Amino acid sequence: MAGESNYSPYLIIGKLSRDFILTESGDAVNDIPGGHLIYTAIGMSPMERNPALVARIGNNYPEEFLSGLKKNGFSLHGLKKIDANLEHRNFISYLNRNNQEEEGNKKKNSVLSQYYNAGKPFPKELLGFNNTNGNEKFAERSLETILAKDIPPEYQEARCVHLCPLDYLSHNLLPQAFFDTHKKTITVHASGTYMYPNFYDSVKKLINGLTAFLVREEQLKTLFYEKYRIRNIIEMMKILLEFGAENIIVKRTDRSYVFLSQSDKKAYYIDPLNHDEHEKIGSFSCFCGAYVVGLNTTYDHKKAVAFGAARESLLRNEWNPYQNLNVFDALLMEKARIMENKIEECYN
Repeated sequence: MAGESNYSPYLIIGKLSRDFILTESGDAVNDIPGGHLIYTAIGMSPMERNPALVARIGNNYPEEFLSGLKKNGFSLHGLKKIDANLEHRNFISYLNRNNQEEEGNKKKNSVLSQYYNAGKPFPKELLGFNNTNGNEKFAERSLETILAKDIPPEYQEARCVHLCPLDYLSHNLLPQAFFDTHKKTITVHASGTYMYPNFYDSVKKLINGLTAFLVREEQLKTLFYEKYRIRNIIEMMKILLEFGAENIIVKRTDRSYVFLSQSDKKAYYIDPLNHDEHEKIGSFSCFCGAYVVGLNTTYDHKKAVAFGAARESLLRNEWNPYQNLNVFDALLMEKARIMENKIEECYN
């Protein structure tokens, strides 16, 4: 799409979504802007307020959402509009969260039944929506696959490239394109579409050469499910390091982080500031954005993780996600110091 573009050292490649949310109180918040791309960009603020964004959008992506991006300081230059409808809809339920994970994963109950149980009318915009995340065609190109040619030439000069959850082909091909141009930092936020035992060897190829691979605990356990002798998270992370990544970061189900680096091969963990809170929408993506900025500015893996955890702690479930851009630098730095002091070595 046409638009003004300014240089940024950070390039984020991902998806934009239309979020439909059932809140903890049973309210329905329908059709608001969301997606890993937005929340990763939010995580970079206030240090970087205009990272380069790349995504594919369909004819059915609302124009008012594009206006909202532009109004909040983000360029539309890297958004490629496809002459087709794409599945931008994303359903998130905070009801009965004990057995459910964050956005994008399968739910036991249908979307329709969850609205019915909450006593809320089913939004017509969700008609025909299938809330599953299939992987049977994980290596095939689709309209959502992002290729190197989709990235504006001026964006390719960015020092740090972060890939939000995407299809396997995007995650496999895009880093290779940037390896050729000697980028300093290439990080990938794992997608649940390929973290399965039958794709173990494919994931091995994908991870090789990355600066950091960031993944959820449940996804990592699923990948290693058929490796019966490997049940310890740290053992799994060490194997990922052997695949060729410099750093591995795992978000645990209790919202803590465990991380491991090639530099010392020691595992560390950091607990969240607020144990009693539920995971916020886009929290892991927010962490990723801040982590990348922290790594680029401090060149210290531990400080970067602390920075990510601190920025995530400031995320709020705002039904206008852009309200999360309003964070004071001093408050963020103070929380980052607190989080860095909470880091401890992890032995199991």
